[in-house]
Amino acid sequence: MNENFSNGLQKLYNCVSKGLGSIMIPQEVRNIIDKEAKQIDMLEMDGGITDKAISLCNDMEQPLGEVKELYRRTCSRMLYQEMRKQKNIEDVVNEAKAILQDENEVADEVVNEDWLMRFFNSIQDISNTDMQKLWGKVLAGEIKSPNSFTLRSLDTLSKITKQEATLFEELRPYIINYRGTFAILNDDEINKKYNVLYGKIVEMSECGLIDSSGSMQLTLGVTAQYPLELIYDMKLLKSNNIEEKKIIIPIYKLTQTGQDILSVVADNYDENYLQDVANYLAKNNREITFTMHDIAKKDGDNIQYVTQGKTILISD
Repeated sequence: MNENFSNGLQKLYNCVSKGLGSIMIPQEVRNIIDKEAKQIDMLEMDGGITDKAISLCNDMEQPLGEVKELYRRTCSRMLYQEMRKQKNIEDVVNEAKAILQDENEVADEVVNEDWLMRFFNSIQDISNTDMQKLWGKVLAGEIKSPNSFTLRSLDTLSKITKQEATLFEELRPYIINYRGTFAILNDDEINKKYNVLYGKIVEMSECGLIDSSGSMQLTLGVTAQYPLELIYDMKLLKSNNIEEKKIIIPIYKLTQTGQDILSVVADNYDENYLQDVANYLAKNNREITFTMHDIAKKDGDNIQYVTQGKTILISD
């Protein structure tokens, strides 16, 4: 493989060759490829059409000329449809290529071939540019870290419309990581302020991305050794208490599929919303002091934050 390609691109081309065949790999990467397209023997092709048309003619009891034209139109339609599907696939692959262009930190683990086949089958009918970008991020993410996007999530994403994807991105600023649980706070006053209407939650529930149950609660036992750590962008809201306390937070929880898709939508945050959530927690858990910290470094679940934090004052 060309040494000028990043590890990410090399792995992408390997995955594409497994899912689509080596013809999809760029010329400079595949050393064995015909320099010129093979010429089609038109006489043989015409003979093949005639043979099949005669067979159809006998089955359909129509004149040979009519059946032959029907056969030609069918072939033309199928070719057009397959070309569109091929273009859609290549457009998504190009989106992944742009992401992986300079990416050298990719896992050595190979991408599951069943996953690849499901992926390429899913994207062949995706022609919307924004959705192709989303699918490109999925492919790039799976190449960098295999098994990060489940087959069930692929099936769900394949059924999501552009409008539904846009709505999920609209709700992105209100999704917070509550010590490993990704959710939207279920508080009428705050949600009304930020236009997080219940109808939007229900729509995302119908897509399989959010649990719209209004009775779901997140119950967390917090101690000095095991505090609440609420992560939002590069901010950390932390509980501070000596004795063990219990925090109950009403939420609309993301499903696993919703969490998978969250990893590929554009990041969008609102610090005013975070402050309102912090005030909500402080107000409803007065026996606990909460502090806000800046995150210095974030690598997956591992974070480093500034020890000195700002205390959240209770405001009624």
